[in-house]
Amino acid sequence: MAKLTGIETLLTPQDLSRLSRLAIGSRFVVEGSLAGVHRSPLKGFSVEFADHRQYVSGDDPRYLDWKVFARNERLYIRQYEEETSLRTYLLLDASGSMAYSSRDQSKYEFACRCAAALAYVVIHRQDNAGLAIFADKCRLLLPARGGPEHLRLLCNAMCENQPSEPTRMGESLHQLAEKYHKRSLVIIFSDLFTEPEALRSVLAHFRRKRHDVIVYQILDRAEVEFPFRDTGAFEDLETGEKIVTSPKDIRSHYQSCLQEFLNQCRKICAELGVEHVLALTDEPVVDLIIRHLHQRSLAGR
Repeated sequence: MAKLTGIETLLTPQDLSRLSRLAIGSRFVVEGSLAGVHRSPLKGFSVEFADHRQYVSGDDPRYLDWKVFARNERLYIRQYEEETSLRTYLLLDASGSMAYSSRDQSKYEFACRCAAALAYVVIHRQDNAGLAIFADKCRLLLPARGGPEHLRLLCNAMCENQPSEPTRMGESLHQLAEKYHKRSLVIIFSDLFTEPEALRSVLAHFRRKRHDVIVYQILDRAEVEFPFRDTGAFEDLETGEKIVTSPKDIRSHYQSCLQEFLNQCRKICAELGVEHVLALTDEPVVDLIIRHLHQRSLAGR
């Protein structure tokens, strides 16, 4: 991906057209300086009705104006003058294990496309998106801003990085949690190949900071189904360690361990009030994003 730059390399015009109809909300309203489309929680302000806009998937249905619907059978959202911008931070795992690919794209490339899609949704709605890329340490940190040029900057940064080095997810994300002082929406893209307690600790850190957190756990389908048949060498992409074995001898144990690992990740997220999205790299990115944001809207987030 080092040769690719810009959102055009990550998403097609058809993808952008579909994404332009979406919205991503947060469980809370954040303090903001720009006039976005999110209701402010800040008390003491005069909040007055300003206008209507057409409903799009992802909007909070509580703000639907049913009187307007009764007149013209179209869904519209009530907007208010004291609405504020949503800050979203996209945290991208670029450790060695994210380089794995059994087909056309690596986990890292898929994560970049997911992050680019959500950045587009956020910025298209006049909100702000920032980016952090981490592995053994935080490699890159871009502030949350809006506008098409900032979107291009985010996408270029994703494309210019390459997955490498062992992950120190806990250490890297603890550092980021300390940097994000204002309540925000934090979206993590990672295979979560770390110790469960390290995952729990860092997610709890973000939640103590009162951030709304979503985790996209990104895996290759081959990692889930283990379709290998022939005896061969299996290499750890972060340490370089190799083992030679017959897949049929370890398939049952591997799949049992993987299922336990996924259950642990889901359980940790659920206990901390973190959204967990399992994303397989052979799924169309925009279909995944649309489905998740629709589910998020139905859940009232």
